[in-house]
Amino acid sequence: MRPLSLFRCRQLHKPLPNLNLSHKRRPFVIRHEMSALASKKTSVPHKLRTAAEPRQNILYNVRLSHIEEVNPTIRLLHLTIPPRVQAPEEPNPDDEEPDQLQPFTFAPGQWLDVHIPSISDAGGFSITSTPADAEALPSLQPTAESLAVDDEETGLPPVDPRGRDPYVELAVQKALSNPASAWLWKPKDEILGKELGIRVGGSFIWPPPSKINLERVKNVVLIAGGVGINPLISILSHLNNNADKTPASHHPFTIHFLYSTKFPSQEAAATTSSESVLDQILFLSRLRQIIRSQSQSHRLRITLDLFATNLRDASSPRLREQPDDLNIHPRRINQDDLRTALTGPNGGIQPEETVCYMCGPPAMTDEFVATLQGLMGDGSDRVFFEKWW
Repeated sequence: MRPLSLFRCRQLHKPLPNLNLSHKRRPFVIRHEMSALASKKTSVPHKLRTAAEPRQNILYNVRLSHIEEVNPTIRLLHLTIPPRVQAPEEPNPDDEEPDQLQPFTFAPGQWLDVHIPSISDAGGFSITSTPADAEALPSLQPTAESLAVDDEETGLPPVDPRGRDPYVELAVQKALSNPASAWLWKPKDEILGKELGIRVGGSFIWPPPSKINLERVKNVVLIAGGVGINPLISILSHLNNNADKTPASHHPFTIHFLYSTKFPSQEAAATTSSESVLDQILFLSRLRQIIRSQSQSHRLRITLDLFATNLRDASSPRLREQPDDLNIHPRRINQDDLRTALTGPNGGIQPEETVCYMCGPPAMTDEFVATLQGLMGDGSDRVFFEKWW
């Protein structure tokens, strides 16, 4: 993911009761000044851009435990949280000054300040995992039956009796002009295992603010532009994991996911299959896995439209074999696409039953948010957005 610098975010919620936040949303004039700063050509540090955003006041120490390259420009990183933080022991009454951190928590859609010891300015990166991934899993004691089963027979990886350490995931785009991103793109053997500091922030979150009655929400529209998919994949993955617990479980959400991005270069795709090309698109395989799982459980109804902005010809070889779990369009998202996503089964737009989340580059976000708000009318305050450079 690009070294993300938050441009501006609509206020979405009051500080969560279990989070200790050091900043509350400031008046509009501050946001106006931030916009003026961000419009300059010079780079504005992430923490300055996000000074008006809520933040936790705890800095957690984590370890860079996993690095995976999705494609030549995107890395997935796992930052392991010490299990003792996530599963604290009972305090000892004899301790005069107990040194116990609060468990690490976040809401789907938030980002991290990432503090790298050798770099003065923290980087800002959206969290792409779910709150469940940050929970410690207990160690497993294999049973005699499980030991007797050959893993080759099941086709499943062997059970790790040690459990799984809690972690938080980031997708970092290669951008050598940004110090934090450049460091996170160093050779793997130079940075794997290093300790970093992280702090949670941001107000672009699921669930939406309490004034919105989730019991009435039937239509959720998620729109991503490029690496703007990062907070949205966290939100959708969380909904996938918790579909049975949603207030609308008696009438499952219909989720329309519109994803605008570029296909891998022609050279990279020349010697690979269509599926391999699709796997190089950030989080597309994860999106498709969620759709497949929901097509069986029917807890969520999900449609996925992928807009390939660098394909201009509908007869492109990459479009000859259209997958059955998504629609690929060789163009940008347009107003008709937005209107279709908002339209309910009765053929009309019902703002009180709809919420929209939009994350992408500033120009795209400005254009689409204005269109969505116009289509939603009195429900324009149900359009939530975050702009990243």
